[in-house]
Amino acid sequence: MPPVAAPTAEGLPFRISLEAANRAVGMIALGLPFVLFTVGLLGIGCGGLDSISHYYYTPLGGDLFTGALFIIGVVMAFFYKLPRDAQGRVIEVRAYRGHGIWDFRAARIAGLMAFLVALFPTSAPGCERYAGGTARAFLTDMQGVRADGTVTGLPGFDFLAATGWPDALLGWLHYGAAGVMFAVLAWFSLVVFPRVQIEDAEPITRGSPKWTRNLLYRICGAVIVVAMLAIAWKELFLPQGSAGRALWNHANLTFWAEYAALMAFGLSWSVKGRIFNALRDPGDLDPKAAAAAQARAA
Repeated sequence: MPPVAAPTAEGLPFRISLEAANRAVGMIALGLPFVLFTVGLLGIGCGGLDSISHYYYTPLGGDLFTGALFIIGVVMAFFYKLPRDAQGRVIEVRAYRGHGIWDFRAARIAGLMAFLVALFPTSAPGCERYAGGTARAFLTDMQGVRADGTVTGLPGFDFLAATGWPDALLGWLHYGAAGVMFAVLAWFSLVVFPRVQIEDAEPITRGSPKWTRNLLYRICGAVIVVAMLAIAWKELFLPQGSAGRALWNHANLTFWAEYAALMAFGLSWSVKGRIFNALRDPGDLDPKAAAAAQARAA
């Protein structure tokens, strides 16, 4: 007869794994640019676009783009919480110092920014095939256009247009939210994740799992920062219509900078979710191995 597990603190017969949440966020971020690029190559999108954000306007890529960002936003905005007492005050866990209350607030901000990136599209589709728009929430024309020129779908109502908001404002909201989100993600990779989690933890030695994880976290954080600076440099020093801007767009460098940032974000959070057993600390059992050990002891 299998052993009967005791209920969790919430009275549930199962638990929600923080590692699994981190791993899910990381794997979605890792897979998103690859999936979108593949969609474009298969002809569902428009090949390589100027920016990952432009996949919002493609028939399948837009669903994947907004869906992935909403999943990331939900996890980051609502899953990470500090314990509180009956009066709602934060309980300090003295033996644990990996995350503080401001880190969790930053995670919530990043989650909210992910919602904004998904809901407020960039102001141009980046592909002539979809210049008329497709079925997206904030477009004035929800009719899609196939490669042969056939119009599909039904016209829709743009409830943002009623406010008179210009496309430029939507663009600033989109890229501003993306910038804040990636800044928070870089902060987690460079500062939060490398911290020593437990007060009485063993010192970090070169080549240890924690040392290797910290190296990966910092490399990922640096990649995010460099990618953000590259895009900011393009916006500040390559004006519209310039030869440099044309070369940048021809090479789809914004897409590749965003690709690198998403891959770094995904790898960092996947490592935090212990996707690689080789990077676990000694005694830090894989959840399946821990369950097997508990069953043997029962």
